[in-house]
Amino acid sequence: MKLIVITTPDFREEETMQILSLFENGLEMLHLRKPDSNKEEYEQLLRSIPSRFLNRIVLHEHYELAEQLPVWGVHLNRRNPEYQGNRKMKISKSCHSLDELKSVSEFDHVFLSPIFNSISKEGYNAAFPYEQLKAASKDGLINEKVFALGGICSTTLLKLKDYSFGGAAVLGAIWENFDIEEFKKLQDIAHSL
Repeated sequence: MKLIVITTPDFREEETMQILSLFENGLEMLHLRKPDSNKEEYEQLLRSIPSRFLNRIVLHEHYELAEQLPVWGVHLNRRNPEYQGNRKMKISKSCHSLDELKSVSEFDHVFLSPIFNSISKEGYNAAFPYEQLKAASKDGLINEKVFALGGICSTTLLKLKDYSFGGAAVLGAIWENFDIEEFKKLQDIAHSL
């Protein structure tokens, strides 16, 4: 099982160093999500990251930067539902229902959320009962391209072994009180599943 880290929506003072620490400790993919950012501050953060890590970054905003920088790809969501750039791009997408998973083959990976009660978004509670996720796994709707999102921490990550998720995306458990040891613990759990 793979682990993806999503950035906080706000910019942080130590963010570049924290992102570098994640990459240096084995992070395979970072989703750069800053919904209220302007292009200049978004680009400044991207350019502060060594170029050797850019191919592990997915942009949630300012897709035009994907034309200039060798990022992994772009992530489609409600704010940015399509990519119309010139560069052939890997594309991921957010899904909030099992029906949306029927188009998973069109994407490199998708997020299904919320699986558990969110850590970072108060009131954003689990939307799928255990039996529904189990049936979706059995039917192949949940597969290696589908990543669980929402409330992922060391306890809930272990519960994903009951399903066929290809991985999990984590936000709150990493950024609430940034601790590289927590990331390493989550990475070890994900790799053991």
